[in-house]
Amino acid sequence: MKRTLGDFSDDFYEVACPHCSLNVTIAIGGYGYYSACRDWDAGDVDRRDLRPASIVELDGMGRWMYDLAVRDGQDRLAEGITYLMGRAECPRCASVFRIADEYAAANLPPMFSVRLARSKIG
Repeated sequence: MKRTLGDFSDDFYEVACPHCSLNVTIAIGGYGYYSACRDWDAGDVDRRDLRPASIVELDGMGRWMYDLAVRDGQDRLAEGITYLMGRAECPRCASVFRIADEYAAANLPPMFSVRLARSKIG
């Protein structure tokens, strides 16, 4: 990944909505847990609450990261992981998408992105 995750104290991520391609700002941390449109003058507008993944929904890498954070007493990190692995609503088209999927897709190396797209086609 070209970017790494923070500690969720005041983290912001930008992902594209998979349905309408709007650049959606995802806030996880001290400023709240929301998706929004970022406006140069007005800040984050049309905020929508994030939908965290429940612990039973976590699997794979998300579950591994969550379990390590809990084991190490990193409660804020563990909570942030549930939001990162959860869902966001697009402020423009109201579609709901998995945050981690769109974050990963935006940060994959170019050749891997092409291979992943081809594997979904055939």
